Amino acid sequence: MNKLLIAFCLFIVVLYSCDNNTTYKSNSSEIKAVEDFIVDYYAVMSSRNWTDYSDFFAEKATLTTIWFDTSDTNPQIFTNTISEFVGQTANGPDSQPIFEEKPLTIDVEIKNNLASVWVKYEAKFGSENELIEWKGYDLFSLLKFNDKLYITSITYVSDE
Repeated sequence: MNKLLIAFCLFIVVLYSCDNNTTYKSNSSEIKAVEDFIVDYYAVMSSRNWTDYSDFFAEKATLTTIWFDTSDTNPQIFTNTISEFVGQTANGPDSQPIFEEKPLTIDVEIKNNLASVWVKYEAKFGSENELIEWKGYDLFSLLKFNDKLYITSITYVSDE
């Protein structure tokens, strides 16, 4: 009887040590769908089609980074909504003939209808005579709603 009780207790301990927060384990097709979404995101952003770009985002999604404005003495955390970001593209991505970002690595974690995605990216910005190139990281929070993925936030930093 004691052996049965010990075995039962061990079974309960093992059962509760498992990750019970995940409704299902993501499979390779779900991960591939998220990776394809991310690759499409970078392609659309690099094409500067801001209407299609906005469609990747939830209505009040945010983009956050550390920003050093020339009028600031110290770097600050800076957050834009997606509509604010798109409204400023004339002073950013659209201000130069060359603007491109592409993913180098994509790491996806999915839990239920949520996904977090770490992307190592490389970027080019400027003109043929004055081209700036850098690498950085984007951290995406995605939410699947009505069978469609939406970006709810992106936090990003460059390696420089």
